[in-house]
Amino acid sequence: MDFLERLSDRDRERFLAAATTVRLARGEYLIRRGERGGDVYRVVEGELEVIDGRQQPAVVLDVIGRGQMVGEMGFLEEQVRTADVRAAETSVCQRWDRGALIKVLEGDPAYAAVFYRALAGLAVDRSRTITTNAMMGALAGGKGGGSDSAAQQARAISGRVKGMMADIEPLIRRDKPTAQQKLRTALHNFQGELEATFARLARVDQLAAGGEVAADLHPYVMRSHLGEIANDRLEGWVGDGGTMAHICAHRPVGDGPLGEMIDEWFLDLPTSRALRERRALAGQLVTESLPVNPPSRVLCIGANSASLLAPELDAIGRQGAEIVCVESNREALTVVDADLRSRPRTLKVRLVQDDVAALCSGRARLQYPPQSVVVVDGLVEYLPERVVVSLVRDLIARLAPGGRMVVTAMAAAPDELIFHHLLKWPMTRRSLATFRGLLEAGGLEEVRVYEAGSAGLAAVGVRPLV
Repeated sequence: MDFLERLSDRDRERFLAAATTVRLARGEYLIRRGERGGDVYRVVEGELEVIDGRQQPAVVLDVIGRGQMVGEMGFLEEQVRTADVRAAETSVCQRWDRGALIKVLEGDPAYAAVFYRALAGLAVDRSRTITTNAMMGALAGGKGGGSDSAAQQARAISGRVKGMMADIEPLIRRDKPTAQQKLRTALHNFQGELEATFARLARVDQLAAGGEVAADLHPYVMRSHLGEIANDRLEGWVGDGGTMAHICAHRPVGDGPLGEMIDEWFLDLPTSRALRERRALAGQLVTESLPVNPPSRVLCIGANSASLLAPELDAIGRQGAEIVCVESNREALTVVDADLRSRPRTLKVRLVQDDVAALCSGRARLQYPPQSVVVVDGLVEYLPERVVVSLVRDLIARLAPGGRMVVTAMAAAPDELIFHHLLKWPMTRRSLATFRGLLEAGGLEEVRVYEAGSAGLAAVGVRPLV
């Protein structure tokens, strides 16, 4: 998927407006391996090559054509460049200065959530392409480097689980319980092997290994419904509830019995369980945060934040509350409307299609009175720390003095590699103490953070009275 297609029309316009132009002659380098940097580029005319010059002849790892981006890994990770990028022909590129772009993102946290999520998805796709081409180069006679070795280790791991799946599929028809147990054991062992292997690898080699595993197991992952929707659509955050709806329903679906079993395994992973438990806990915190004296006003930042209130509608309705959900995606608002359909008559719900970024920064089309509670679910795990602080600071202004903010995040889990590489769902995970510190840095007081399962976090904090 083209990076710009991952953005809304409005976000796309804002992003393109911040670009400058770079012109390259054939053979001229845009990025050099080992350099520090973080600028992001997009090809307007011509073609670029991502090359590994450590091998002779050099291996072309990827070809970047018109409309494609490059440099996203350096931007996300703030590390030295891991490959050279040169012009394969006379080329024109758009350039986004890292420092200037970060300032924009810090001042517009909701836009930052869209941007970082989209850029992370692009980075996952790029790692797969680079891995495939690196291996082709090695087979063609190039000298193998560390990434080749990492990819070979990864293929050995995925090869074992593929062999097990091939043996298990015919067993399902004869003895489904035994087949199910064998599959769970095989996938559990695969997860453990993957984690142990990645712990020994450098970051660049982790990308190679992750891309190889993802490519090798892709046909099996896509037989799971969760694998299919997570890979085919940019999901998992506010704006598209398909993935979260499937995780919360916890009803395995797949292509045939094997696909259903793989889906069941995905749905039972610690992160999946934590997402379900986190949503339930956040809903309870919202109910507990409502003031004693009605009317109460609850502002939900994005569709996910509103949908998590569905189990709490009766309790919230008894407070004579009004729920406002601000979401830029019309389809997502339709999902919220269905989720909140069984609300009591005492509960008012307003679904507003508006720019969440504009709301956070005080530029919304509509004006909202001071809120009793502001809910932020499914955003923090896609934002760097400084943008989280900016988001909290901006949203505090939407609260009445003494009002409360409910915010969710994700903590570390042993299945991070599965979500990142197989499901294309990268998240920034934080400790409980770090999460609390970010909320306090944003201006919240009396912050309490609760664990939801082994990997979920939900917090509530108070706007100061003065």
